[in-house]
Amino acid sequence: MPPREILNTPRLWLRRFSIDDAQSVQEHADDMCIAAGVLEIPHPYTLEDAEQWIGQHQGLWQRGEHYIFAITEKETTDIAGAASLRVNCAHSHAELGYWIGRPFRCRGYATEAAGALLEFGFLGLGLHRIYARHLDWNTPSSRVLVRIGMHFEGAMKGHACKWGSFHDVHFYGIQADDFYPHYLDGSRNRVVPCKGGQ
Repeated sequence: MPPREILNTPRLWLRRFSIDDAQSVQEHADDMCIAAGVLEIPHPYTLEDAEQWIGQHQGLWQRGEHYIFAITEKETTDIAGAASLRVNCAHSHAELGYWIGRPFRCRGYATEAAGALLEFGFLGLGLHRIYARHLDWNTPSSRVLVRIGMHFEGAMKGHACKWGSFHDVHFYGIQADDFYPHYLDGSRNRVVPCKGGQ
């Protein structure tokens, strides 16, 4: 059975991107606040960049390599950001990534979306482990990862270069055996199954 293409949380829909979303992606990702914290996002970020990025998603999804979701508000259907799992099937693990556009910050959307991706990875894909990383100065991201049950696993000194400066990178992780007790005891918001099945 193929992985679900839409995840439903209390306030958000997480769905596949379409080419019609390119303008919204460009407007968010061109923000220096977003680009500074995401190694793969250049600055400036153009509409062509957004279209090329979205154009890669279908192949990545079909090969089971990278599941990328648009984070959208239920009330407005506006795109608030993106969340993804980059999967390594050989080792049954994935890297969690996400960003939230500036107008949608401080609402808990990153925590809600990242928690949904943990459930998607462990319950939907059957992964053994999920990890995440952030540049050392990005303390809001560390708070998100702790809230969803991930544990700080260490820092790599001068590991990443962004705009000509080297940064320490902090790593967080969680394994399936640690995730399931939190899920079963209801201590985190759960993904609500979508009507219509997978």
